[in-house]
Amino acid sequence: QQQRRNHNADGSLLACSLFIINQQSMVLSLKGYKNKLIMRFSTLFLLATTVSSFSVLHPSSRLSSSSSSLLSSAQQDFGSSQKPYDKKKIAVFGAGGYWSATLYGFLQRASSIYGTGISSVDSSPRAICATGVGSASLNKVLSPNFKLAFCGENSIRLTNLESVENIAARIKGIDAVVIGTIYQLKKLPVTPNSYEKTPNDKVYEFYMDDRYMIDWTIDHSDDIHLKMFQNTIDACVMTGTVKHVIVLETPSTSTSKPFAEILDQSKIPFTYISTGGNPWENTKLFTFESGIQSDLALQGFTFDEYYQSQSGYKAGDWSESFGDEIKNNNKNNNGIPREDLAAVAAQSIMSLDWTKSRCVLVSSNGALVKKEEKSTKTRRKPAIRSDRHWLLHSEILAEKVRALDQ
Repeated sequence: QQQRRNHNADGSLLACSLFIINQQSMVLSLKGYKNKLIMRFSTLFLLATTVSSFSVLHPSSRLSSSSSSLLSSAQQDFGSSQKPYDKKKIAVFGAGGYWSATLYGFLQRASSIYGTGISSVDSSPRAICATGVGSASLNKVLSPNFKLAFCGENSIRLTNLESVENIAARIKGIDAVVIGTIYQLKKLPVTPNSYEKTPNDKVYEFYMDDRYMIDWTIDHSDDIHLKMFQNTIDACVMTGTVKHVIVLETPSTSTSKPFAEILDQSKIPFTYISTGGNPWENTKLFTFESGIQSDLALQGFTFDEYYQSQSGYKAGDWSESFGDEIKNNNKNNNGIPREDLAAVAAQSIMSLDWTKSRCVLVSSNGALVKKEEKSTKTRRKPAIRSDRHWLLHSEILAEKVRALDQ
């Protein structure tokens, strides 16, 4: 085949040269400036033909370095980006809260970039709220933080977490879900023409993590939080399509034991993310172009495939061992930006193996010191193409997350 390409290319080049020679013989009969002008045109045409023939003989020279680096990074991942062509549908619960809204913004941007393996069709990523108030809160975060991004009605599902059947219908066809242990709840009227039975029906709007200017109407220790968690996991099992669950341990969670029992009983692989009691912080005037804010330290504890069948093991026992690890390894009390924590969840979906269960302890070593390029008077600093990234400097986080499965 290579010889055939060379023969074809040489034939094309020879034909073009003969054509130019004939043209030049005709030009010789002309006089004055027209003769010089046409001779120059013939020379330029010969050079252009030679360059075009070279590109045919060497097609590999047209490959860009960015595409090769994207393929190499995808080979290191075991999550959704392992097979970018097999798009995965993701649902985010409590999308009206700031943390979940930021995560939704990351996933929405990632779905528009090839190589992440996150679907941007069929209502994915999908926002799960209880009322229209939650969807409005989501868009209030997306617009300033993600360059006027917007979540339309086709990507939002109003859901009653007190009904397993209602949840299952809203996440039908979803491959992975992101949920929290304890939500911030507020009793609100049901949005008309959704799932109300009477005009006066009310439902609990649930926010992942705290939402500004909202008072807690349900105490953290109330059993309704555990009941909603149980209903959500039961709905994931009922659908038969959910392959992985990302669980965020919110700051209001006093113990992970009851949630661990529910996760073990479901038999669905999960990733349990905890900050070990470290405080959460908000970054002022944050946008996805701000990038990673802190020097994150990630510690992963991946479970054996048959860990539940070990002698003497009871559902949820891993939470006690995980608690001991937190006490031994979590020695600093630095605040963790909510935006960085949302980025950890997004990168976990793309990089970590969905067939395994694990716990991830997230801590911070302080603010991230970014390397600044030396500016010179003659050389202008290259512009950063933000349209190619779901989060600037996400490669720093990707390396740390990939190490959890190695």
